[in-house]
Amino acid sequence: MRPLEIPKELEDVLNAIEAVGANAYLIGARALLMHGMLKRTTRDIDLMITVEELKTLRETLTKELRKRGFIVQWRSWGLLVRSKEGLEIDLNTPMLILDDEFHRRSRRIYKNLYLPSVEDLIVTKLMSLERKDYSDIKEIFKLSEKIDFEYLCMRVEQANLKREFNRIAKRIGVRTC
Repeated sequence: MRPLEIPKELEDVLNAIEAVGANAYLIGARALLMHGMLKRTTRDIDLMITVEELKTLRETLTKELRKRGFIVQWRSWGLLVRSKEGLEIDLNTPMLILDDEFHRRSRRIYKNLYLPSVEDLIVTKLMSLERKDYSDIKEIFKLSEKIDFEYLCMRVEQANLKREFNRIAKRIGVRTC
């Protein structure tokens, strides 16, 4: 696992998230880079946060972040947070797969910041499935030495993404669920 450089702005965002009693999970390209599963770079940081109530996200966390000097925009998926220095952090609302098993398989990498398992990251990519997500999934299977297929297939089925996963798996030549 590669270390994550924690810029001051990210630390400030994590402190704001902690102030509202929440944790954050690194998702997206940066998470895959930490696992050594991706070669492309990314300009932003994607986090999934454990805020259970939309009201907490929209009111309390927005207020905390703005108090710390961040520009906050509400989006359908959560909050877009920009620092004065230009760093963009996407704060995604909890996905349906964020449960005890997701947390148990994640590793703490800094204070209240966790790195999900590769399998759970594949499922988050399947949920979004933009062009870059398809490429990322292909890259994961090319670079990964070990995928827990039993767990992955369980999560894919729970998310009702079996058809999507199997279509991609067949295209890239990996085991289907």
